Amino acid sequence: MNAPLFQKLLVVTDFSEGASGAMAQAVWLAELVGAEVTVAHVIPFPHDTTTTFLNNPWYVAADSEEVERRLLAWADRRLRDLIEPYRGRPVALDTKILWGTPFIEIIQTVQSEEFDLVIAGRHGLSAISRFFIGSTAARLVRKCPCPVWTVKQPAKESLRTILAPIDFSDVSRQSLRLAAELARRADCSLRVLHVDTEGVDYGFDIIWSDNEEPTVSARRHRRRRQLQEQARDFTRELKLPVDPQIVIERGDAWKRIVSATKRLGADLTVLGTLGRAGVAGMVIGNTAEKVLNSADGSILAIKPDGFVSPVPERAAAMQV
Repeated sequence: MNAPLFQKLLVVTDFSEGASGAMAQAVWLAELVGAEVTVAHVIPFPHDTTTTFLNNPWYVAADSEEVERRLLAWADRRLRDLIEPYRGRPVALDTKILWGTPFIEIIQTVQSEEFDLVIAGRHGLSAISRFFIGSTAARLVRKCPCPVWTVKQPAKESLRTILAPIDFSDVSRQSLRLAAELARRADCSLRVLHVDTEGVDYGFDIIWSDNEEPTVSARRHRRRRQLQEQARDFTRELKLPVDPQIVIERGDAWKRIVSATKRLGADLTVLGTLGRAGVAGMVIGNTAEKVLNSADGSILAIKPDGFVSPVPERAAAMQV
């Protein structure tokens, strides 16, 4: 019998197209692993607001209580519409409305209600921008204590190829184990990628592949063979439930990972995140952040053991 992989999924929605894709992948994943799904919308200003949007013609209310009532009714209606197409699926569905700064409210809800995965669209409220760093999804990836699955449109309800970049660190072990278990349950292929960054001139990257002619130095060929063997030992040590294909490339790590997601058609990239500047929990590692900006497909970001969110816990989230 399969051990639980995820049990409680929290889907973040702002009712954008990207959020709809996140919902589709969440329901598919919940069916795959036997999890329950809660869909949350955060009304992005304080619960006790008295002036926000009162001058907007959409609001004809004379006081804050009427504004609040209308916002709650609107959010509740949209949430019900969002989950309605999935009512016949064998998945427990619930909804939640929160008030405040979206990423803070979501993180505090994860902390208080022990969700073990957050799923969000990679383009939502900030869709006018090509990049989403600074958006709710990016802040969740940086600061949420549980794994965060970010979905890029167009979203697919199933997986064919999972990419797992590794750097032989402990968090790589975590992310690779999770990637392999997902690949087993989804019955899809797993590619393990290691990028050799030694001595790279970042203005000119070389991609190594098995069928490449030996036109570079023997030292680099020896190094590539050593890394291939190291990666094989790394995967054997973990006793993965699937047999992965190992890919060794050379260059700038984030560029090679991004190009691999496109070249291999990866539907999901599972990678570890690391704190930088010596402060655990403040920001994700530079490589992971750039991959999140640019990669195709969905991204599942895993925190290292001991990660502590900089967002303080609270006794109970403000919700209705």
